[in-house]
Amino acid sequence: MKVLEIIPQLSQGGAERFVIDLCNELSKEHEVILVVLHNVDNHGFFQKELSERIRLISMNKRMGMDWKLFFRLAKLIRKENPDVVHTHLRGIVYSFLAYIRPSRIKFIHTVHNDAKIEAGNGVSKWCRKLAFGLKRVHPVTISEESQRSFEKFYRLPSTLIYNGRPEYNFNTDISAVRQELERIKTNKQAKIIVNIARIQPQKNQLPLSKAIDNLNKQGYAIELAIIGSKADKQIVNDIETLNSPYVHLLDERTNPRDYMRAADAFCLSSIYEGMPITLIECFSVGAVPLCTPVGGIINMIQDGENGLLAKGSNQEDIEEMIKRFLQYTPQDIERLQRNSAESFNHFDMTNCSQMYCKLMTVLNK
Repeated sequence: MKVLEIIPQLSQGGAERFVIDLCNELSKEHEVILVVLHNVDNHGFFQKELSERIRLISMNKRMGMDWKLFFRLAKLIRKENPDVVHTHLRGIVYSFLAYIRPSRIKFIHTVHNDAKIEAGNGVSKWCRKLAFGLKRVHPVTISEESQRSFEKFYRLPSTLIYNGRPEYNFNTDISAVRQELERIKTNKQAKIIVNIARIQPQKNQLPLSKAIDNLNKQGYAIELAIIGSKADKQIVNDIETLNSPYVHLLDERTNPRDYMRAADAFCLSSIYEGMPITLIECFSVGAVPLCTPVGGIINMIQDGENGLLAKGSNQEDIEEMIKRFLQYTPQDIERLQRNSAESFNHFDMTNCSQMYCKLMTVLNK
């Protein structure tokens, strides 16, 4: 089977991380072409992790709405003539001219977030409505909450396939990561949690940072390392303006799971999500997840069993969740870690890839 995957860019992000892993797994048995809309030299954080078996094509998209790309991408799809085109994020928008007319090529789109939020407005929303409504593109959702949001917004069914991530190599030496986290701590007796995500409104890092700073003022020994690109300069400035010695901005890292494993816990404070790849990574190393109850997270974490869920996404809710974590005994922590590791069995990339292959095969019959 010949599969053509389309994603806007390969910068740091959950959808981008997922596409790289899926391409690598699919390419073990199928011909895979990865089409990146933007220039990979400027937006190719994950490019070096792509298997040599995969052919990479960069469309060098112009900034803003690139109308010529609609035609160039349709021409490329006709030329490659794959069995399946699998789009992600705005890939479904720019593929419009390829799928709007009936074709033997089957089109699949994975909805990586809340359906209404991902759809956006204007051309983006219009293209998706036509794609799914005319049954030109088969929708895939990634969690029960994601599926419910899709059915509510589009009033259509979807195929549910959980996201996945390859197994973690526990032989990896993380001593340097442990030393780095110890070195940045202001209070050497404090526990340290990591937040791994681009700094942007969705990820809610400012309230998380305020919560950490306020907890220390209350006498709790807890520090935070935020690992991710500084995408939103205003939020970065607001965090830095806190001037908190307990909040550390570390920029991007290519080995996030090493930091999860080395830290005391992983914290995801988002205000909305699909099914976070970082949470799957957290499970894969048996780290303790501390999360807000949004999107697919509520389908992945059982509060007090394989992680902790806050009551909401505001600062006070996050503080209360972290307080609960700090009150846990070493035995409680070991139990959470053990259950977290067992949770990964549901989100292995091999299983995820097999589900996509099964769907692609059925669509091509």
